[in-house]
Amino acid sequence: MLYYELVFGMLFLPLIMIIYQIFPKRFRWVFLMVASVGYYFSFSFKLFIFLILATAITYSTGLILEKVSKDRKAALGLVKKDKSASSKEEKAMIKARFQRRSRLILVIGIVLALSSLLYLKYYNFFAENINLLAGASEDSPILPAKALALPLGISFYTMQAISYMADVYWGKFEAQRNPFKLLLFLSFFPTIIEGPIALYAEMKDRIYEGNAIDPDNVIRGYTRFIWGVSKKLVIADRLNPAVVYLFDPANKTKGAAVIVAAVLFTVMEYMDFSGCMDMVIGIAMIFGIKLPENFRQPFLARNASEFWRRWHISLGVWFKTYIFYPVSMSGLAKKWNKFARGKVNKHMTMVVASAMALLPVWLCNGLWHGPKWTYIFYGIFYFVVILLELLLEPVGDAVLKLFHTTKDNKVVNVIRILKTWVIIFAGELFFEADSLKEGFRMVRDIGKGSGISILWNGTALGWGLDIYDWAVVAFAIAIVIVVNIIREKGVDVTDALLRRPLLVRWGLVLSLLLVLTIFGCYGPGFEEVDLIYAGF
Repeated sequence: MLYYELVFGMLFLPLIMIIYQIFPKRFRWVFLMVASVGYYFSFSFKLFIFLILATAITYSTGLILEKVSKDRKAALGLVKKDKSASSKEEKAMIKARFQRRSRLILVIGIVLALSSLLYLKYYNFFAENINLLAGASEDSPILPAKALALPLGISFYTMQAISYMADVYWGKFEAQRNPFKLLLFLSFFPTIIEGPIALYAEMKDRIYEGNAIDPDNVIRGYTRFIWGVSKKLVIADRLNPAVVYLFDPANKTKGAAVIVAAVLFTVMEYMDFSGCMDMVIGIAMIFGIKLPENFRQPFLARNASEFWRRWHISLGVWFKTYIFYPVSMSGLAKKWNKFARGKVNKHMTMVVASAMALLPVWLCNGLWHGPKWTYIFYGIFYFVVILLELLLEPVGDAVLKLFHTTKDNKVVNVIRILKTWVIIFAGELFFEADSLKEGFRMVRDIGKGSGISILWNGTALGWGLDIYDWAVVAFAIAIVIVVNIIREKGVDVTDALLRRPLLVRWGLVLSLLLVLTIFGCYGPGFEEVDLIYAGF
């Protein structure tokens, strides 16, 4: 029962809303937890055990970390009034001892939380490559392949679990003493499939409040929800046949069709993923729960770094907070900065320090998406691109100075945006390619075959879409572009709607439903397309 299915929007969600409203305020979070567990059961009853295991590990680790923190304060309190030198040494020893203990507990908690994900998601990839390196035959492998099922949302709730434990370790908040509240945080039904990856610090005061359902929030939420479903069913799913055809290795896509393939997949992925985020944010909004935005007009980014501050924002925030910053503050980074002081210019010192922190970030980013070399290459690709952007920044500034202009110049901005598009499309080409070999083959063959005329000479009609489909896609994309430009200017489209009379508000909601009904890809003759990021 996925978010965009009729049974969810017209039966499950309204039913949850009614029962939620009936429940007393203080117990509404309990009902949301039960609803979230029930929603999970609709996909898999057996694999729910892994979510329970993750909750138990997260809950226990949080409580133990908090106890160690309290013991540390108590131990320091015993020597607090003593101002002697020996007392200061004793305090330092106490802090160091409890720091080591806390760090060990955190590491154990993270390893335990990661163990299920690493085994279920990456074992076969690891086994395949070990067998390949060892030259083992398929009949007698060193590590045999296993039929492993991946629990729904495990990549997302594992990251939320790790962030919770790390934040308790850093003392950002007290550990949650109710395990069922923690279960709700990890399993909240709007976020369990594709995120966004929510942080407990920003959710703890929202998800347990139990605020009554407000009519304005219903309109706001359902409008956002239907907008997301429309992006998914009208655009993304309609483009799927063309993307499947163009990326099929058997079809040997070449020439301008390779560029078209990269662009179409990028658009499809954006409409699918951002559409899902619109759905889940809209659903949570109905219950008065604000989720973090996961997209902010990513195709208006002027460089690769900015793109990742606009695309899958919650993933970027997670990597920045829990990998980039800790590595930046690590002993290795400090040693480099100390060594480079006075020997290496400031810019190169910064570039090398950034490289130390960025490499694990982008390796993890690639691996997080899945056990494929194309995903790992995708992560390394952005590592190299962002590092080059940092390295060449003084050169870019010098060029701008030479032409007596700045980065704020409109023409310069357009050029920078177009340059970023090339980076995005190149990355997505390898992201979707069947293999690294096929990805490089497609890039190599761009100079072969037909040119851009394939867009109007009828070739595109052989990719599974007719003229009607292409017209619908083009018109729908134009609408999304207009809405994104409006949002970039700081205008909240939904808020603007709420300022209109009641009839206008509901009229727009019904109009969106009508458009979805007429142009959506569903029912007989259409193949259901899974949410792309649900597989990660």
